[in-house]
Amino acid sequence: MPYIVPTALSAIAFWWLFDSQFSIISWALVKMGFITAYIDFLGDPWNARFSTIAANIWRGVPFVAITLLAGLQTISPSYYEASAIDGATPWQQFYHVTLPLLTPIIAVVMTFSVLFTFTDFQLIYVITRGGPLNATHLMATLSFQRAISGGALMAGALFGSLPVALIYSFFVEYYVSGMTGSVKE
Repeated sequence: MPYIVPTALSAIAFWWLFDSQFSIISWALVKMGFITAYIDFLGDPWNARFSTIAANIWRGVPFVAITLLAGLQTISPSYYEASAIDGATPWQQFYHVTLPLLTPIIAVVMTFSVLFTFTDFQLIYVITRGGPLNATHLMATLSFQRAISGGALMAGALFGSLPVALIYSFFVEYYVSGMTGSVKE
C-alpha cells in the first residue's frame, strides 16, 4: 500500500493521523489511559520532525524491502550449505554470509533512500509545509517557500541548486585529489 498510494494522499492520511484535535493516535492513547491530553504532533518542532520521519519511513519501507528481497534471492544456497557443514549457527550464517553479500545492495538502497528523502517535496509540504518554525523544511520545500511564496526567486534557486552544487563539488574534489594526489588550487 505505501508504494501504490500517491504521496499526496498518504501525506493527507498522515496529516489526519497527526492532527492536534482529531488524531486517532492521541484518541487511542487517551482512551487507554496512557496520556491525559491530546498530543500536538504537528505544532511542536520535535514532534513534527518525528511525525514526518514516521511518514517517510512508512513510504520507504516497500522500496527497501523489495530491493533487499531481490538481493537475498541472488545469494547462492551453496554458501549456506557450506557454512552449515562447517557448523555455523543461523546467526553466524547471517553475520558471515548474508550480511557481507548484501552490503553492496544495502549501500545502494540507503543511498537512494537518502536521496529520495532529501528531494521529497510532496510529503513535507502536505503534512507541515515546512513548519512549525521551519523545523521540517527540506531543500525542496525551503526553495519553494522562498521562491514562490516569498517572491525571492534568486534565493529559491540558490536553495534548490545548493545540494547539487555541494555534491558535485565534493565528488570533483574527491576524484581530482584521488587522481593527482592533491587538489590543484
